[in-house]
Amino acid sequence: MTDPSIHTIYTGRSTNWPLIWLSTALVLPLLVMAKGSDGSWTSVDIVVPFAVIVSAMLVNVATASSVRSTAGANGVTVHFGVFGWPRFRYPISRIQHAEAIEIPSSRWACGIYWSPRRGLMLTLRTGPALRLSLITGRKVTISTPHPDAAVNALDTARRGTHRPNGQT
Repeated sequence: MTDPSIHTIYTGRSTNWPLIWLSTALVLPLLVMAKGSDGSWTSVDIVVPFAVIVSAMLVNVATASSVRSTAGANGVTVHFGVFGWPRFRYPISRIQHAEAIEIPSSRWACGIYWSPRRGLMLTLRTGPALRLSLITGRKVTISTPHPDAAVNALDTARRGTHRPNGQT
């Protein structure tokens, strides 16, 4: 007997720590070289560029540091960064097919990227990902550590059944 109150839900977070450290490491020399021509750190000539660089770095870390994905009866939801923005939602009724794939380094794009051939890429790294084919024909690829579990959660939601511990 199936209990309609039980749902299979997958959540996963992908973080690209090397990219965060690299972007931070590349900003630090800019800050050191930005000292004013008179050698002062308090002149207006240095405070404004310094504030712009630090603000850009904080926005980058807050929005592009991780991708959190949730898959289940409501479809797929993707949240970027610390505050969960930007956010993407794909209701299960709009998803035609879901599959687990590997993103090779030759096809990787960091962040939110779109191309006519590959569709929308919501990725931060190479490796495992969830690819959605929508009923409109669009494709969406999402970085996630366990895409097979996300596909299973979507398939279970479509069938309206729950099989504990992967039993068939």
